[in-house]
Amino acid sequence: MTPFLYKIAEVFYAQYGNELYRHTFVFPNRRAGFFFQKYLAEIAGKPLFSPSVITIQELFASLSPYRPADKIEMLVMLYDHFGRISGSDESFDDFLYWGEMLLNDFNDVDKYMADAKQLFRNVHDFRSMDDDLTHLTEKQKEAIRRFWTNFMPVGESETKKKFQKTWQILYELYSSFRAELQEKRLAYEGMMFREVAERAGAGGLDSPGKHAGLAEQGNQDKPGFPDGQDRADKPNGQGEQSYDQSASYIFVGLNALTPTEIALLEYVKNQGIADFYWDYESPQVHDSQNRASLWVKDNLRRFPSKFILQDSTGNGEGGKTDAGRPEKTSIEVIGVPSGVGQAKHVTQILLRLIGSGAIPNPDEAINTAIVLPDERLLLPVLYSIPEEIEKINVTMGYGLSYSSISALMEHIAGLQRNIRESAGEMMFYHRNVLSILNHPLVYTSAKEEVEALKTYILTNNRIVVSDSEFPQHPLLQLIFRPLTAWHDIFEYIKDILTFIYNTLTDEKRVKEEAGDSTRPIDLEREFIVQYHKTVTRLQDRLHTARNMSLETCFRLLNKLAHSISVAFSGEPLSGLQVMGVLETRVIDFENLIILSMNEGVFPLKDPVNSFIPFTLRKGFGLPVYEHQDSTYAYHFYRMISRAKRVFMLYDTRTEEMQTGEVSRYFYQLKYLYPDYFNISERVVAYDVAAPEILPVSVTKTPEVLRMLDAFRKGGESFLSASLINNYINCPLQFYFTAVEGLYEEDEVRESVESDLFGSIFHKLMETIYSRYKAKTVTPDVLTSIAKDDALLTKLLEKAFAEYYFKQKDEPRPLLGQHYLIGEILRSYVKQTLETDKQFTPFEFVGAEYRFRTPYRVNAGLSVNFKGIIDRIDKVGDSYRIIDYKTGTGMTDFKQIADLFDGSKPNRPYQILQVFVYALFYAQEYPDVRLSPAIYYLRSIFGDPSPAVTCNKRPISDILVFMDEFLSLFNNCLEEIFNPEIPFTQTRNTKNCQWCAFKELCNR
Repeated sequence: MTPFLYKIAEVFYAQYGNELYRHTFVFPNRRAGFFFQKYLAEIAGKPLFSPSVITIQELFASLSPYRPADKIEMLVMLYDHFGRISGSDESFDDFLYWGEMLLNDFNDVDKYMADAKQLFRNVHDFRSMDDDLTHLTEKQKEAIRRFWTNFMPVGESETKKKFQKTWQILYELYSSFRAELQEKRLAYEGMMFREVAERAGAGGLDSPGKHAGLAEQGNQDKPGFPDGQDRADKPNGQGEQSYDQSASYIFVGLNALTPTEIALLEYVKNQGIADFYWDYESPQVHDSQNRASLWVKDNLRRFPSKFILQDSTGNGEGGKTDAGRPEKTSIEVIGVPSGVGQAKHVTQILLRLIGSGAIPNPDEAINTAIVLPDERLLLPVLYSIPEEIEKINVTMGYGLSYSSISALMEHIAGLQRNIRESAGEMMFYHRNVLSILNHPLVYTSAKEEVEALKTYILTNNRIVVSDSEFPQHPLLQLIFRPLTAWHDIFEYIKDILTFIYNTLTDEKRVKEEAGDSTRPIDLEREFIVQYHKTVTRLQDRLHTARNMSLETCFRLLNKLAHSISVAFSGEPLSGLQVMGVLETRVIDFENLIILSMNEGVFPLKDPVNSFIPFTLRKGFGLPVYEHQDSTYAYHFYRMISRAKRVFMLYDTRTEEMQTGEVSRYFYQLKYLYPDYFNISERVVAYDVAAPEILPVSVTKTPEVLRMLDAFRKGGESFLSASLINNYINCPLQFYFTAVEGLYEEDEVRESVESDLFGSIFHKLMETIYSRYKAKTVTPDVLTSIAKDDALLTKLLEKAFAEYYFKQKDEPRPLLGQHYLIGEILRSYVKQTLETDKQFTPFEFVGAEYRFRTPYRVNAGLSVNFKGIIDRIDKVGDSYRIIDYKTGTGMTDFKQIADLFDGSKPNRPYQILQVFVYALFYAQEYPDVRLSPAIYYLRSIFGDPSPAVTCNKRPISDILVFMDEFLSLFNNCLEEIFNPEIPFTQTRNTKNCQWCAFKELCNR
């Protein structure tokens, strides 16, 4: 394989030798210029002055009197013109989205030299469509008629009328916007291109050039391109250029030329100072049925080459379509069921290429490229490159938006967005606060203060944090302060960046003194520097902006950060090449590994986001989807045309919007061009069969038994009814919670969840009945309580203050969601009182009755037990042991054994709990008669009686069941402490549904 650029270097060095420096080579990208110079050095074999190497964009910029305008500055400028022309008071926030769309449209209009006045013409009625169309082509006339005939808003929707109203001002907006840019000597790219092209079409480019190569053209006293009358080096006095004696521009590897580019190329061709070389060796790009061929014939006809390049078989190129190939390109198409999986498979491909000698020197590997249509796979790919390949050159860079400092700025934007004022203080939403506190750059800068503040927020359930509650740490004081105007954002962010940068610098110094690596710190500092520059740049551009919100300014900053890449260090002409699709233009590799070969990714499915309707875009020659499709087709077929080995990896997953479909290019290769390629297909199938999940169990080792001893009599730990239920449900869950003391991480409660709801209800009932302790409660008493809404409101506010707001002594009126939950609680309290009437008169004995006592299981085992009985009443000669439950459940059971059977899907564990309470109350008061009751709040309006029943018969004396209950209860406790019985998983997987530890068990 002879690379295209090598052929160019070979031909021109043979023609001009040491005089080659007088010429300027124009490429589609800078990377192509690096490779060209590399090949030129190899061919020369000695030092020589290099010719000038520029891109087509740089050439236009060098010929233009304008400077490139900043996008943000243009948006502000365009917004001002829009407000003046339309009279609209639309905010910059609302304008931003379609303002960007208009900038793109104006850029296309100029780059493709469309007649803006006719394109944005104001159509009042059908007759006006035939006015002043003399300067348009028939295609453009038909496009205008077809669009406006179908669109005329008379009698149509408001949307159409609004579109026409906006359309009416577009030409004036376009003209006045460009006029201001011209006045400031600024331009967007399309405007710059058009200005150069129009001057070229008018017969002369005499504006000062910025590129050094231009100064060498023709008359040295006259900058820019020379015309025929001013050339000092005319041979034979005829005004014709002598090709071998004069400098020239050589355009290499271009393809999809815009009308502005065509105009410039036509001009330099007519001046006799240009030559053109097209990378059209691939037979596929000459196939008229292939979209890649769209511009081939026209380019070859318009801009022929001076010299003939040799193709791969030694034949002249010259646009021939029958060029044979010495050997077929090997193409392997590999389906991988994930994006990261593709990156990991790159390792195997590279090792195979090294092993086969296809990469002869792994230290260099410059003959191999990894192409990433999806830039998100860059980091996974870099982590997947084997150690054998030491040098890697990444063309793509790493997006600033992916950096940790960018993530911190997004958290800060969210913080400022959600600030509210209350009682004269600024309040910060806890989720935004915690996100910032947990960010590594903040945490490492203020560890002690961050930990203290996080603990304070969780302990006090602070949904919002006031500015007075933040510790006096400089960084925290810089971050957690409210911004009142968008102008303040820039200095605010720069202060934060400066502080973090200085902190990292101090940390770097410490590490250097200790001899540790500082690369991660260096990278973070570089990102901070780049972000600081971005903020300063935005600040400079927005100094004249008006009517902007904080959110819009933060959004602009985020958008700007997304457009910036921090370049990786590396030698561009050495090592494995990792690049995007556009970076491959004109460059050839023997080994190509292309990832994300999925339809919609490569070729990219990116519809034109434009205010100009498709019909008009097409009629006026503006780019549409077919243009993009042809461009990508050319890039693909050119890329693989000289490769020996091509690996195409695609994602086989079909999830959400992802189809898992391989790119159309693969099917074209397979069915249209099988004579040119040896194609193989395979799918990398991971073994997704679920491996046998081994049961998880914990043997009672001496250490585990030592921890269990804490529950024995005299120890510091206590068993409870809920822990016994945990053990019956799942012994392993009991081990995690009771023995190891594991628990779910505390979170700030934004809503009143079920456990908190239950705690507040318990507090309400306790407070209500505590006034009647040792007194007789009658129906009249219950009725009076239920009617006393002022009392209930006061109790609700106190309960919320204690359990939810965590400010027991500061009750406050309930508002919003809290008010609604309070009303629900009020209704439950009233219905509970109504249910209690059926047991009146009764004596209220106590609420929240607590016991902590040793319990003797057998001669060798006594354990500590504790519990809280929600309520105890005396009805006649019987004491009711009452338990409140916020959910639903059963009050009936068939036999005592059911309470201890963990295999049952609906084990009545609530009944076991109330039996345990009765057991320990009976130990303290052995002569009383006990009957259990459970109040289920969710069914309290429909269930007439909360009494626990056995086979539908109320239990009036629990002592009847106690012998059987004690036997099973003691067996359960003995099992817990039996060293021979491990803690095992439950056999009832329904118990795992809401278990916090199910991932540990692979359930």
